[in-house]
Amino acid sequence: MISILPSRHPEVRLLGRQLGRVAPTMLPLLLEGETGTGKSWVAARLHRASRPGRPLVVVDCGALSPGLLASELFGHRAGAFTDATRARSGWLDRAGDGTLVLDRLDSLPAEGQVALLRVLEEARFYPVGAGQPRPMRARVVALVDAGVSERVERGELRPDLFHRLAGLHLVLPPLRSRPRDILPFADAHLRCLAGRGGQPARLHAEALELVQAYPWPGNYRELATVLDRAALMADGSIGVAELALPGSAWPQVAATAAERGRPLAAVARLYALWVLAQAGGNVSRAARVLGVSRRTLIRWRRETTAS
Repeated sequence: MISILPSRHPEVRLLGRQLGRVAPTMLPLLLEGETGTGKSWVAARLHRASRPGRPLVVVDCGALSPGLLASELFGHRAGAFTDATRARSGWLDRAGDGTLVLDRLDSLPAEGQVALLRVLEEARFYPVGAGQPRPMRARVVALVDAGVSERVERGELRPDLFHRLAGLHLVLPPLRSRPRDILPFADAHLRCLAGRGGQPARLHAEALELVQAYPWPGNYRELATVLDRAALMADGSIGVAELALPGSAWPQVAATAAERGRPLAAVARLYALWVLAQAGGNVSRAARVLGVSRRTLIRWRRETTAS
């Protein structure tokens, strides 16, 4: 079976096995998840696994102009309308027998949803001004943010289009619910940065503690951005100061620690590291905020490194 979604999280491993089963088929796929959970990455990986060497076309449905919607999707013949001085291929035609990724599907205008539904049902489309249809040969993968069922209920996405595209409906869990995947991704991302000629860097033990504890509301995208910046600021070893995580996020960090059943001593040490990060790594300043001696804070840091 094709390995499409490597992860240590049981739920994500199940999703990976499901993706592997449908990869060789033409079954439409609907990927749902919070922003930054890797929907586009999964779609591209699915394409490489099942249709290597064929076109991968990504369409941002929210960027399609309503007035040019049909021309953008289906293309047009020369002379089909006033400004059509020459023929133009649409996104469906350019996808060929590859993969057509419809990003932000629920932002597609109503008329576009009707037209797309017809294409999916008939497996053909008409370029604007053309009398003969063209076959729809691409595999369709639709991407939507979390909460798509509610948007269907509100009428923002046609239920018949939703059901047509949800041949396999997978929900990617947020990064905060899969902490075992955080460090492998961070390590892989830092190696990738170094491989592209960037500054080789690794996460110090204290930074590892905060990276695992932070809830990452922006998911993988936020984590990658933080690591990009930290690698530039660090001198080989990324500490808590280089992470520059938002100070206002401590209540979320504490709540996440409680959900994961962290011992009180571990939460106290985590808070000390958090204050140290907000102090820019200045031990004396952080010790004053915490109401402890520099020696105590240094001891806590050694305990973090040892653990």
